[in-house]
Amino acid sequence: MTTIPTSKYQLTLNNELTLVRNKFLFELKQSKHPYTNELALLLENNPANEWLDLIASKLTPEQFPRYQRLIQLEAALCQIEIGQFGYCCDCEAPLSQEELQQDAATQRCHRCRPKN
Repeated sequence: MTTIPTSKYQLTLNNELTLVRNKFLFELKQSKHPYTNELALLLENNPANEWLDLIASKLTPEQFPRYQRLIQLEAALCQIEIGQFGYCCDCEAPLSQEELQQDAATQRCHRCRPKN
Protein backbone atom coordinates (compact mmCIF):
# COMPACT_ATOMS: atom_id res chain seq x y z
CA MET A 1 0.00 0.00 0.00
CA THR A 2 1.32 3.43 -0.95
CA THR A 3 1.39 6.10 1.73
CA ILE A 4 -0.07 9.40 0.57
CA PRO A 5 1.70 12.56 1.80
CA THR A 6 -1.45 14.09 3.28
CA SER A 7 0.25 17.20 4.71
CA LYS A 8 1.02 18.45 1.18
CA TYR A 9 -2.56 17.86 0.07
CA GLN A 10 -4.00 19.29 3.27
CA LEU A 11 -2.13 22.55 2.69
CA THR A 12 -3.28 22.66 -0.94
CA LEU A 13 -6.88 21.96 0.05
CA ASN A 14 -6.89 24.52 2.87
CA ASN A 15 -5.43 27.20 0.58
CA GLU A 16 -8.02 26.53 -2.11
CA LEU A 17 -10.81 26.40 0.46
CA THR A 18 -9.86 29.86 1.73
CA LEU A 19 -9.73 31.19 -1.83
CA VAL A 20 -13.10 29.66 -2.79
CA ARG A 21 -14.75 30.96 0.40
CA ASN A 22 -13.45 34.47 -0.30
CA LYS A 23 -14.60 34.38 -3.93
CA PHE A 24 -17.99 33.00 -2.93
CA LEU A 25 -18.46 35.75 -0.35
CA PHE A 26 -17.36 38.40 -2.88
CA GLU A 27 -19.87 37.09 -5.44
CA LEU A 28 -22.66 37.17 -2.89
CA LYS A 29 -21.85 40.76 -1.98
CA GLN A 30 -21.79 41.79 -5.65
CA SER A 31 -25.20 40.28 -6.36
CA LYS A 32 -28.18 42.55 -6.84
CA HIS A 33 -30.47 40.13 -5.00
CA PRO A 34 -31.23 41.17 -1.41
CA TYR A 35 -31.27 37.57 -0.16
CA THR A 36 -27.73 36.94 -1.41
CA ASN A 37 -26.56 40.07 0.39
CA GLU A 38 -28.27 38.75 3.52
CA LEU A 39 -26.51 35.43 3.05
CA ALA A 40 -23.15 37.21 2.72
CA LEU A 41 -23.78 39.02 5.99
CA LEU A 42 -24.82 35.78 7.65
CA LEU A 43 -21.64 34.05 6.47
CA GLU A 44 -19.43 36.91 7.60
CA ASN A 45 -20.93 36.69 11.09
CA ASN A 46 -20.48 32.94 11.49
CA PRO A 47 -17.46 30.64 11.59
CA ALA A 48 -16.38 29.31 8.20
CA ASN A 49 -16.88 25.72 9.35
CA GLU A 50 -20.63 26.44 9.59
CA TRP A 51 -20.96 27.91 6.10
CA LEU A 52 -22.15 24.76 4.31
CA ASP A 53 -25.15 24.40 6.59
CA LEU A 54 -25.99 28.09 6.33
CA ILE A 55 -25.67 28.13 2.55
CA ALA A 56 -27.71 24.96 1.96
CA SER A 57 -31.02 26.62 2.82
CA LYS A 58 -30.39 29.80 0.85
CA LEU A 59 -28.45 28.74 -2.22
CA THR A 60 -29.29 30.13 -5.64
CA PRO A 61 -28.37 28.36 -8.89
CA GLU A 62 -25.87 31.05 -9.86
CA GLN A 63 -23.69 30.16 -6.85
CA PHE A 64 -24.04 26.38 -7.21
CA PRO A 65 -20.64 25.65 -8.85
CA ARG A 66 -18.71 27.46 -6.13
CA TYR A 67 -20.91 25.92 -3.43
CA GLN A 68 -20.27 22.48 -4.90
CA ARG A 69 -16.52 23.13 -4.74
CA LEU A 70 -16.81 24.14 -1.08
CA ILE A 71 -18.46 20.79 -0.38
CA GLN A 72 -15.73 18.89 -2.25
CA LEU A 73 -12.91 20.70 -0.44
CA GLU A 74 -14.42 20.25 3.01
CA ALA A 75 -15.10 16.57 2.28
CA ALA A 76 -11.48 15.98 1.26
CA LEU A 77 -10.21 17.71 4.41
CA CYS A 78 -12.58 15.55 6.48
CA GLN A 79 -11.18 12.46 4.78
CA ILE A 80 -7.68 13.51 5.85
CA GLU A 81 -8.88 13.92 9.44
CA ILE A 82 -10.39 10.43 9.56
CA GLY A 83 -7.59 8.71 7.65
CA GLN A 84 -9.57 7.99 4.49
CA PHE A 85 -7.90 10.47 2.16
CA GLY A 86 -6.78 9.02 -1.13
CA TYR A 87 -9.47 6.36 -1.36
CA CYS A 88 -12.52 6.32 -3.60
CA CYS A 89 -15.64 7.08 -1.56
CA ASP A 90 -17.63 4.54 -3.59
CA CYS A 91 -15.44 1.47 -4.15
CA GLU A 92 -12.69 2.35 -1.61
CA ALA A 93 -9.93 1.69 -4.16
CA PRO A 94 -6.82 3.82 -3.70
CA LEU A 95 -6.76 6.93 -5.87
CA SER A 96 -3.70 7.37 -8.04
CA GLN A 97 -1.12 10.06 -7.32
CA GLU A 98 -1.97 11.51 -10.75
CA GLU A 99 -5.65 11.84 -9.81
CA LEU A 100 -4.78 13.55 -6.52
CA GLN A 101 -2.23 15.84 -8.13
CA GLN A 102 -4.78 16.88 -10.74
CA ASP A 103 -7.39 17.60 -8.04
CA ALA A 104 -6.65 16.95 -4.36
CA ALA A 105 -10.39 17.10 -3.62
CA THR A 106 -11.07 14.08 -5.84
CA GLN A 107 -13.56 11.79 -4.15
CA ARG A 108 -13.91 9.05 -6.75
CA CYS A 109 -11.59 6.94 -8.84
CA HIS A 110 -11.75 7.09 -12.61
CA ARG A 111 -14.04 4.03 -12.68
CA CYS A 112 -16.63 5.46 -10.25
CA ARG A 113 -16.50 9.09 -11.39
CA PRO A 114 -19.65 10.18 -13.25
CA LYS A 115 -19.05 10.66 -16.95
CA ASN A 116 -19.99 14.12 -18.22
